Amino acid sequence: MGHTGTQGGVQTLQALLGLTHSPSSDSDVENTMLVAVDFENPQQIIEHDSLENVNSQIGFAILDTRDLFTSSIENISTYNFATGNSKYCERAFRQFLFGESINEGKKSMLKKIQRIIPESRNITLVGHDITWDLRALSSLNSGFQKCRFLDTQRIAGQILPLTDQSKRYSLHHLLTRFDCPFDKLHCAGNDANFTLRLLLLLAIHSVKNERLSTCQEEIVTKLQNIASAPLPPPKLCPHDIASAQKQKRDELKRQARVQEQERIKRVRAEKAKEKGRRR
Repeated sequence: MGHTGTQGGVQTLQALLGLTHSPSSDSDVENTMLVAVDFENPQQIIEHDSLENVNSQIGFAILDTRDLFTSSIENISTYNFATGNSKYCERAFRQFLFGESINEGKKSMLKKIQRIIPESRNITLVGHDITWDLRALSSLNSGFQKCRFLDTQRIAGQILPLTDQSKRYSLHHLLTRFDCPFDKLHCAGNDANFTLRLLLLLAIHSVKNERLSTCQEEIVTKLQNIASAPLPPPKLCPHDIASAQKQKRDELKRQARVQEQERIKRVRAEKAKEKGRRR
């Protein structure tokens, strides 16, 4: 079964974030969770029932829009699931910036996805050129086939002039254009997080010439803070940690050798002076 949810555009985005004077429904706005999704190797996920031997990743980044209307400390919760051989999963672990990458099979992965995305909420899926991501998500029988979705590539095309046909509003190009912090693209969890940040920046850009209420201006400030939040420091995988520890041990040994050589030189110099005085 394919994805049957409706696609929203700029007006839907503005309404969901409380940036329009006539939102579709206050309850709809306040109960919405924005869930950015990104797949690495989505076609492989679609074609295989078991992912044990399939190198793939699924990333989710979640923003609860209720936080925009309260004094809550808002942030984006980000997850990365990886499947495949140990080398691929270790690389995913090393690249993922926002926590620990989770290695899972297809069935157990689905259970965890359903736990982090509550069915009781109005879910709006978000993606950048989202077509393959929706197909892969539907192949998991995740229950999100009817969810509304937003495509940041399409929304960018609605509000920005296309100055270079070859760039086609790529994620890298748009993040750079909006000075959004990003790193280590093509890791699913990272891409989902940056896609959600981009969505917020596109929303801000879409109302930059609008007259906003005080409440809406506060929302814009929150959105900007979320989108421009600094990235976590890069982490070391177990192999890197062991390598760093070995380098530290080697450096301590080197320093000890240098100190011992200097001590021997001092002793020899003192002995030479003593002999000179005796003569």
